[in-house]
Amino acid sequence: MNQGNTSVVWPIGIRLFNRPDYTQKFLESLTAQTLTIDVSRVICFVDAYPKSSDYFQKVPDRTAEVIALVERYLPGAQIIHPEVNVGLANALFSLQEAIYALPNSEWGIFLEDDLVLDASYLEVLCHFTSLAQTCEDVVKVSACQIHTGYLTKPPSPSRNTFFLGEGTKAIAERASFFELRRGIMQDYLKSLAGSSYRHRDRARVFATLAKHGIFSVMGNNDGVLDQCVAFYDKLHVTFERDLVEDIGLIGESNFVIPQVLLSKSKTSGTPLATTEIDLSETIDSLRLELSEIQECYFESQWQVYRRANSVQHTVKFVANKLIHRLFAKIGG
Repeated sequence: MNQGNTSVVWPIGIRLFNRPDYTQKFLESLTAQTLTIDVSRVICFVDAYPKSSDYFQKVPDRTAEVIALVERYLPGAQIIHPEVNVGLANALFSLQEAIYALPNSEWGIFLEDDLVLDASYLEVLCHFTSLAQTCEDVVKVSACQIHTGYLTKPPSPSRNTFFLGEGTKAIAERASFFELRRGIMQDYLKSLAGSSYRHRDRARVFATLAKHGIFSVMGNNDGVLDQCVAFYDKLHVTFERDLVEDIGLIGESNFVIPQVLLSKSKTSGTPLATTEIDLSETIDSLRLELSEIQECYFESQWQVYRRANSVQHTVKFVANKLIHRLFAKIGG
């Protein structure tokens, strides 16, 4: 159990980029945690500016400021800074490889630069990993981002305290699960090669993942990782209270992750008061809920496919091909 510890149990990996304003707010919250952080077990991956989306959009290069902030708030932490931008998916994979190579890294904690953490956040993550020690099916824990599948398949009325989670923004993950999914992720990263993450060849990504039995329509990194959890019959468990403020979408995107609203009767005490019994009594219901969410996910994809006017699309495709060939001959 983690009770009585005054320092963070597991190594910490942090993804950073060209956003010093976010970085400073994040690091202020990180260094104000209730548990002491051993900076020798912190690795910061500061992705490069060249060939990044900021580079092509001519956003100024401020990565040097980000590195300076890390050195100021986390002196002695290891910094990985590639020469050319590698993108979100490669950055996380490389960071996880580095974290799990450290001693005593049965779990690793992974954070992003556009978050403001509750002061108890790392303590909560360490507490949850201690609760999960007797349940190997729990491979990720967090206290943020309840699974959006609950929007269509609400949790059972008796559900309280623990819920299904998703995403990668502030999690602890088992090293053994990283190794379990390593082969899939290596093939996935190869399918991204030759193009930026934002302009990835979605057809190639989809085909690569399908070969492994993973189906993620958009091929974005979080979606792929969430489907890996379900594919291996594992669980990402989160708490009912969100202990992270996501500041990363402000002014950058119109997309907002929909919030799963829980009934007031489910809103209860502190995550640090939860016990192994609380978690073990929840596991079977969480497994059932994930199964239902997955069925709903694939049913939605099937309905889109089934309702498509396949004949019409085929005729248009063939007609366009013939027209292009005709013009090519005329032009020749």
